[in-house]
Amino acid sequence: MNNGKHGGSRAGRFLSALALPTILLLGATACSGNDAAAGNDSATVTPDAKQALAALNAGLKAHAAGHLVTAAADYNTALKYDATNKFALYNLALIDEANGNYGLAEDKYRSALKTDPAYEPALFNLAILRTARNDPKEAISLYERAVVADKKDAAAWLNLGLLLRTNGQERAGDKDVLRAIGLDPSLKDPAQPAGGAGPTSP
Repeated sequence: MNNGKHGGSRAGRFLSALALPTILLLGATACSGNDAAAGNDSATVTPDAKQALAALNAGLKAHAAGHLVTAAADYNTALKYDATNKFALYNLALIDEANGNYGLAEDKYRSALKTDPAYEPALFNLAILRTARNDPKEAISLYERAVVADKKDAAAWLNLGLLLRTNGQERAGDKDVLRAIGLDPSLKDPAQPAGGAGPTSP
């Protein structure tokens, strides 16, 4: 079953410098309509749900091809049939970020989280935006929810640890950074000097 993630890694989205990276389709992840269909028997899917799924899949295809205007139109069509479709909302947020419309992206991530408060991709991306807007308190809360939703998310553990460190919680931050590196040994602790005794990539 498709896990809803479209290529690319999260490496470019770590907050090693607590800066907002550019988040495009391949830098974040666009969510597939296959996720929306998972668990639904075709005999029980309503006509509106089928229309929403068709529009969502069309949007994903356009999104992957870089046709963001077409993708956005398709995702908005999906929302006409299913106003709380978290996948369409999330993918629209990615497009808003690609276009530099970070406030609109935040709104859509929050809407997706109203549908599913444990939707980890939206938690993660919203935390990055809140960090960039100098709101570490909410960003920390979002990352904490993200690692509850996915305990093996090294990126979220790393970003959480770095934020905790910069907000006076060094011990907790160190613990979370070490946990991130334990999950993904290719990560490095930015507090360690280059060539120092800290963890290194294999």
